[in-house]
Order: sequence, then C-alpha cells, then structure tokens
Amino acid sequence: MNILLHLYVVKKTNLLHFQSSSVILYFRDTPGTNMLEQLYTIPQVVTIIALYWTVSISMVFVNKHLLSGFYGDMDLTVFVTWYQNVVTIVFVQLIGLFKQTRHERFKASRIDFQILFHKSFLKLSLTSVIMIIMNNLMLKHIGVAFYQVARSITLIFTLALSATMLNQPVTWRVSMSGLSIVLGYIIGINEENSIGTLSIWGIIYGLLASFSSAVCGIYIKRVGSIPNNDSLKQAYHTAINSCLLLSPLVYSTGQARQVIESDLVTSLTFWLMLTTSGTLSLALVWISILQIRSTSPVTHNISITGRSVIQTIIAVLYYNEQKTAWWWFGNLFVVFGVLWYAWMKSCNIVSSKGKEILI
Repeated sequence: MNILLHLYVVKKTNLLHFQSSSVILYFRDTPGTNMLEQLYTIPQVVTIIALYWTVSISMVFVNKHLLSGFYGDMDLTVFVTWYQNVVTIVFVQLIGLFKQTRHERFKASRIDFQILFHKSFLKLSLTSVIMIIMNNLMLKHIGVAFYQVARSITLIFTLALSATMLNQPVTWRVSMSGLSIVLGYIIGINEENSIGTLSIWGIIYGLLASFSSAVCGIYIKRVGSIPNNDSLKQAYHTAINSCLLLSPLVYSTGQARQVIESDLVTSLTFWLMLTTSGTLSLALVWISILQIRSTSPVTHNISITGRSVIQTIIAVLYYNEQKTAWWWFGNLFVVFGVLWYAWMKSCNIVSSKGKEILI
C-alpha cells in the first residue's frame, strides 16, 4: 500500500510526482499557466486538507485490515495491490461511459499504446510496482502507529541518491534535518524492540520500500514525464502497466488461486473492503492535487506530516497500544526533521553558481 503519499517537486521541469498505494501520478504545470490561479477561501482550504487527512488515514487502516491476517493466514499482498489497480482502471472507464452519456469528450479512458509501452514509462511503472509491494509487505508486518517512522527513511535515501546520481550538493542544514530523522528512526526501532513489537521483516521491507520510492523520485527527476498528457491519463496508464506487471506475480504466487478456492470468493465484506481500498487510493490522488492547488507543494508536504502524526495517535488509541516516552520522542525527532526540511525547501535556496541545491 503506501499509504503515505509522497511529493516530489522538480524545479527544472515543473513536474509533480505523487505516489499512493496503487496509483503513481505525474503531471506538469504547463508553461504560461499557474496551478494557484484559482483562489480558495480559508474554509475551502481547511475542508480540502480535512478530506485529504480523512481519505489518507482511512486508506491506511483499510489496507492494514486487509493485510494483517484478518481474513486468514493467506498472504494477499500482491493480490491486493493488483486489485487496487483494477479498481482504478474500472473507475476511469466508468467515468468515460458517464461522460459519453452526457455527450462529453473524455480522452483519459482511451488507451494510448505509445504511452503504455514507452521505455521510460515502463521503467517508472516497474519501480512503482516494486515500491507498492514492499510497502504492503511492510504494513503487513508492522503496526500502523509505527508506519510514519518506518517510512521516514525515504527522505534520507532521496538526499543520498540526489547527491550521488544528480550531483546536487546537500547543505549542512539539510544534513542536520536528515540527522534528526535518522535519530528518530533509530530510537523508534529501539523502542519497538524493547516493548516486543519489532518485526525484522517489517524493517527490511520498510527500507526496501523507502529505497524504491526514492529511486522512483530520482528517476522522474532525470527522465521527466511523458509529455502532453493530463494527470488522470497518466494515472490510468500507470494502473494498466501495474496490472500487466503484477499479473504474472498474482498467478505465480498462487494468491489469486487461494482467494478463488477459499471462502473469501463469496465474502461480500472482503470484496467491499478491497474495492474501498482501491477507491480510496484513486481518491487520494485527486485530493492531493486539489490540496496542492489550493495551498502549495510545501504546505502539502507539511500536511502529510501532520496527517502522519494524527494517524499515529489514532492508531495507538484504536489498537490500545502502550508506548514509552522515548517512543514518542523518536516520532517527534522524525516530525521535526521532516518539517525542518519542508521549511528549508520553502526558502528556495539556490547556490551562487545557479546550481540547484538540494533542500
């Protein structure tokens, strides 16, 4: 799943990159246009942020419910990911049919094979599929309360890869914000171990998910997006590619067969939860875009952090978990590091040589 939505703002190409549990979305702010053209009132902005928090947090808990063994000991990680993409495809097609009944044009539902099998787009789809599977495997082995800390290392990988692959110098301020995140990450792991809830596999999958997420973001910075396509069309074609890439895994792992041969095939609750997960995933993409348009990319990043804090608190209360003071301190270190990084990014620091500095 993801369940955390990651934002990468690429200054040179004006490319925005969103990752959710089953949808990767890329879109550009075309020359001569302004994403913030439409003015929003404060109540509207508050409502949009509240909707983003509600949808995002709900998706985390729904996916945890699907992956935590509530429906038996079967591993449904790949099947859940595949089905979420199927839901995205079906919803886009339904929107297209609805538009046709109103005699309106809807190009997003038309498959463009030049996009679908574009070399760069296939690489991005493959990277995103790996990230989503690792993310779902991580969520299966860890608690929702620990999710924020487990995925916080994504920013560290992004900084390291940007410095090595993109040759972007990293300021000492950024290094200090990264140090705060690493410190919080180590404290969080140590406290999870001390209270007996640490999963080594959860940590490993979390690191792999964070690394693949960072690679995906860096790769987008290097190759950009497929030009002249709107955001929904990008999401739609990414979902198709993901389904194609995941289908052999769904078959080879036997997860589809296990579902068909089990009582789950007739479980209305199971299919309702699966469909809800896919619907929330697609809705999260749109609400994230709306949140950026009504605020700013940096504010969106801060909103993600705020949502993670609320999600952690809700998870602790909902699952009735007992956490130590140091466990909370670890979370605070992570939040401080992310907010510090977001604040520095908002300062838009550029070196005297005109070289982009990674902030």
